[in-house]
Amino acid sequence: MSTTHISHVDFGKYFALKQRAYLINISEERDREQYESLSGTIVSSSGNSIALQIPYATEQASPDNGTQQTTFKLTSEFMGSGIQIMADLDKVTANNVFHLSLRNGLEMYQRREKPRVDVTIKIFQIRRDSSLAVYRKEFKRIMDSMKTLGVRPTLTLQESSINISAGGMRTAIEASEPISPLSMFFLELAEDQPLVCAVAELVWSRREEEKLLCGYRFVQIRKSDQERISRYVMSRYKNQGITAPGSKPYWDLLDRMTNE
Repeated sequence: MSTTHISHVDFGKYFALKQRAYLINISEERDREQYESLSGTIVSSSGNSIALQIPYATEQASPDNGTQQTTFKLTSEFMGSGIQIMADLDKVTANNVFHLSLRNGLEMYQRREKPRVDVTIKIFQIRRDSSLAVYRKEFKRIMDSMKTLGVRPTLTLQESSINISAGGMRTAIEASEPISPLSMFFLELAEDQPLVCAVAELVWSRREEEKLLCGYRFVQIRKSDQERISRYVMSRYKNQGITAPGSKPYWDLLDRMTNE
């Protein structure tokens, strides 16, 4: 992949201040079996430079001569369509602000609503006021343990009514319980299958009677588990006699550009 930056191209007309945008890890050294992402709000945009403020601690270090380049796919919305462009991380400053240099080759794509379904399944949720780095470290430990030992984590799952898609989920907690910007979920899609484990960021929350309804977006999950969730949702559509949408690319869940 070329690292050429076109400094005279002004991307400001595509990325506006206070706009929500997503970063998907597409670095060469990434674990290609996993989907890694995070999101934030654009706080500055000029030419080929973008600054994105992440709403939670990440412990992401600024790149230096001793570290490999971190490259993201920056994706957002423009006039109802999806847009994406490759972006290299230049530095991280106070308040979790990521400063990025945009590469040439902005792509537009058709945004699609991901199939989702209301179900009651067994889940376990971990809510801690920890950084994304801590959650990712725990995620790796659990994934390695499940792969090596072939057993589920020792957890007490509870039946919960949720709404789920390959991109995230909605669930309810007691209104008096604390919420945090990041959570880890364990989902039982089938008793004879491994649990789905995912790190998720809180996107929104609202109070409904005595419950707090929370919407989450998966930011760390195995791609095979994304596929399992997609198949599970499609099977529920079929069982309910609902016409399932055809196979379509959901670019905000893919760690590649359209020209790849």
